[in-house]
Amino acid sequence: MHWGMTYGPGLLGAVVSSGWLSTTIVVIQVIIGFSLIIFVHELGHFLAAKWVGIRVDRFAVGFGHRLFGWRKGEGFTLGNRPNYTPDEVRQRSWGETDYCFKLLPIGGYVKMLGQDDIQVNEQTGDVKLSDDPRAFTNKPVGQRMFVVSAGVLANLLFAIVAFMCVFMLGKKEIAPQIGLVDPVSPAAAAGLRPGDIIREANGSRVASFRDIIVAQILATDRKVRFVVERDGKRLPDELVMQLSEADAADPLASGLTAFGTNELQSDDSVTESARAAGRPTAQPGDVVTHVAGQPVTGAVDISTAITQQVARTGHPLVELALRRADSQDARTSTTQMCYTTATMLIAATRVSGARDVVTDSQHILGFLPRQKVSAVESGKPAQGGGLKPGDVIAQWDTVLNPTYGEIVASIRSHPKQEISVVVDRGGQSVNLSITPQRPFYLFRAPPPRIGVLFGAGTGECPVVADVAAGTRAARLNLPRGAQLLSIDGTPVANWFEVAHVLTAAAGQSVLIRYRAGTLEGEAALDVPPSLVNELNLPPTTMMVSIAGENRARLDDGTTVRLPNPLAAKLLLERHAGRSVRVVWQPVPGDPQLREADFTVRADLSNADPWQLRIVYAHELRFAPKETITRTDNPLAAAHLGLRHTGLVLGEVYQTIKTISRNLAAQRTDTVQHVSGPVGIVIATVDRAKRGFPELLFFLAFLSVNLAVINFLPFPVVDGGLMVFLLIEKIKGKPLSLKTQMVATLVGLATIVLVFLLVTIQDISKIFS
Repeated sequence: MHWGMTYGPGLLGAVVSSGWLSTTIVVIQVIIGFSLIIFVHELGHFLAAKWVGIRVDRFAVGFGHRLFGWRKGEGFTLGNRPNYTPDEVRQRSWGETDYCFKLLPIGGYVKMLGQDDIQVNEQTGDVKLSDDPRAFTNKPVGQRMFVVSAGVLANLLFAIVAFMCVFMLGKKEIAPQIGLVDPVSPAAAAGLRPGDIIREANGSRVASFRDIIVAQILATDRKVRFVVERDGKRLPDELVMQLSEADAADPLASGLTAFGTNELQSDDSVTESARAAGRPTAQPGDVVTHVAGQPVTGAVDISTAITQQVARTGHPLVELALRRADSQDARTSTTQMCYTTATMLIAATRVSGARDVVTDSQHILGFLPRQKVSAVESGKPAQGGGLKPGDVIAQWDTVLNPTYGEIVASIRSHPKQEISVVVDRGGQSVNLSITPQRPFYLFRAPPPRIGVLFGAGTGECPVVADVAAGTRAARLNLPRGAQLLSIDGTPVANWFEVAHVLTAAAGQSVLIRYRAGTLEGEAALDVPPSLVNELNLPPTTMMVSIAGENRARLDDGTTVRLPNPLAAKLLLERHAGRSVRVVWQPVPGDPQLREADFTVRADLSNADPWQLRIVYAHELRFAPKETITRTDNPLAAAHLGLRHTGLVLGEVYQTIKTISRNLAAQRTDTVQHVSGPVGIVIATVDRAKRGFPELLFFLAFLSVNLAVINFLPFPVVDGGLMVFLLIEKIKGKPLSLKTQMVATLVGLATIVLVFLLVTIQDISKIFS
């Protein structure tokens, strides 16, 4: 229940809906939530202590200055109170326990008699513990173990009950179904397809898309092994996604997106070209019903229809039909027409190696387009230097029409040094200056960055940034920076038109007319055929198998799988001069497969399905497909709560294990995903804004984390004390007080240091 929604209309409702009060309510919810988790933990210790007859002098939530509290007989009091001795409390006929709330609600404690009331003889130096039979130190080891572990058990019980309540209220989660797959990504290389449902990841059951991301972060060998359901059937083999070191540190680098609906989620879909043309654009909440007259029901359908339209026409501008809710009455809607501009993605001819090397293998028959700024991060050097989305890089430092690899190399070699940049902005040349900066990382010095997402400038003037060696285009000897003017007499104004004309000319020789500086020239290009044109495959084709196989191994041992075009090329090259059976899926998600025989030429001239490397995408963002887990049966909800607590418990232990292993191997990338108090508060506030069930779910998650961390065998926390008790049980006597105090001080210093470091990291994330 969101408190602000319980009020009706009127002045009070208007006040509650105001921004400042909504934020205040969220903050109050978060504080109460944190305090509740701590209260439950300390309540476990308190009840267990009372159960075994230990005297409890103070039950505190928080640390620092005492704000207020209550004691039987003394009543409600403000501020700090004296530390009364047991005799003083008895003389006043007060209750023995001070229940109080302190200034910083980031912890708490239960002060039991005998824990810190040690007496030291100043003359002899002898240490004397409390001789009160109700003191903690005078209870049997088994009872003390029970008291120490009770806080952890209470947190786990709280998580079970909280998860139970969440599943009775209903928990929304993003479905573990794959939407669009970036063709230049580890996911594509692994053979994952749109529509695939992930059932397991690295041996763990997957219930939501979040579990897929977690599996990627926790992959100890940078491999994620998926059990996949495709077209209603489980695949017999696991699909293995191999991540690079950079990909493992970035949860979004796998190339996977969640399966999307056809409801627009944000206004990122408003394109500059549509605006510039004065055409109507889409809005958040619009539901896309048709693309170029073709009915669609989901994000994959929309992507397929856009690809078909652009491939058919060679033009990136695509018409959409939208259903838009009436602003006055949400029960009614109207149909709107608008436009979106497609983008072209070119799959790489390599799938392994450095990211810049892979990116620079994205070419059309050898032609590499110039780099274009796709997005600019707020507050980063690129924005400060004046770079804007849509800018095409004409010169970077001293390099004209640079490739992605040349830009990256320049950034890395110029930390805190100005780089002169010339961009093509709407046909105008603009001079800029950018100074790369290293982002703050806690344990290592990352390479300099500028905060830009680059992409091939396929919608712009077809200027050749470079020509890939060993390709058809390399035979033309075109100079770098040459602009393609026409192909076989057909003018080409952008790379969409270049791809359209070349695709239609597969198997033929065409005349390329180009301009380099003030000179114009012509060159003949032999456009290779492939199974795409010989079998008349649609542009949305997903290859399933070739000669009964669906994977190939590269020289470096990397496995690449269909539908990746590189896998198709490698599989076809095995059968030079022979006929093979080819099976394909016409459109993503279509359960009806097609198959035909294809003859691979002896010279392998038709072995490369180069047309399939040209993929058309869009910038529309759609709401993800969601699943709702809900039950009215308390027993079923309790079972779900127990099961989910166990899953989170295992996930937390696996996280700690992975971080420890990575640190031992001097790999610190996983540590960047660890959050301290600041990060946890920010995440909790975000959950609270989404409603009470989300907040309760996250508090249950935090409660399990608190249980695990508190039971680690480390001094100061409960797990460290449990180790001392185990040693005492084995030896028959406790460790010396000096040993325990030294270990405790070292543990306390370590925790304070870690606390400061993760806090610094959290704050750095806010500003980076």
